[in-house]
Amino acid sequence: MSLLEVKNLKITFSARDTSTEAVKGISFRLGENESVAIVGESGSGKTVTAMSLTRLLPPPPACKVSGEISFDGTNIGSMSEKDLRKIRGRQIAYIFQEPSTSLNPVFTVGYQIAEAIRLHFPEEKNVREKVVESLREVGILEPQKRCDSYPYELSGGMQQRAMIAMALACKPRLLVADEPTTALDVTIQKQIIDLLKSVRQKRRMSLLLITHNFGIISELCERVIVMFRGNIVEEGACRDVLHNPRHPYTRALINCIPRLGARGRKLEPIDYDKL
Repeated sequence: MSLLEVKNLKITFSARDTSTEAVKGISFRLGENESVAIVGESGSGKTVTAMSLTRLLPPPPACKVSGEISFDGTNIGSMSEKDLRKIRGRQIAYIFQEPSTSLNPVFTVGYQIAEAIRLHFPEEKNVREKVVESLREVGILEPQKRCDSYPYELSGGMQQRAMIAMALACKPRLLVADEPTTALDVTIQKQIIDLLKSVRQKRRMSLLLITHNFGIISELCERVIVMFRGNIVEEGACRDVLHNPRHPYTRALINCIPRLGARGRKLEPIDYDKL
């Protein structure tokens, strides 16, 4: 049985007299200890799909979500808010793309990680020790000192590591990483990718990676789902899609990957009306 199963998911945003269908009836699965990437350009529906998994999108009438989302055999859509809070952060955790805006600037990093632990494990007595252990696991030096640091006192890479520590603190079964390297420079991106890879293998948890960059998925993911204008246009094993893309949009995305030593050439324009 799949850990996560999405069937005919549709997401529509409404404002005044207009409505926009951001996701147009997609279906996919994610198994235990499996890593899957959802790839596509900005506005293709990747992030709203990820947010819908735990009902983090605005309620109707601003946003209407239909279809079925099942986690470990349980229908997320039929769960009460109280039961859903037991899933968020505990079973399904998120890493967002902008750590500087995801972390609360008026609370220390340690306080924010401890808040998640206390919420899901109220019986835990040694919360600070768990926080320090989480920071150490993600490679933050002097974790006891950084536990009392505010987000502005950390670099962008350290802030992202703190976000990862917060997501992993409650030992989730599924980690949703939404553009986890977007705001970081190239060397730090590599460190974060290696960190996610080693933690996933150590914890044996599932990973859903949201990205627009085909260049990072081969190291982290086994399967890839390509989204375009709210639809899934291609799906398959990473190696197959990277080496033999079938859809012209997938080929266009892959051609955007910079290659060391490759002769420079203009990218071919995409005729969206023909896709």
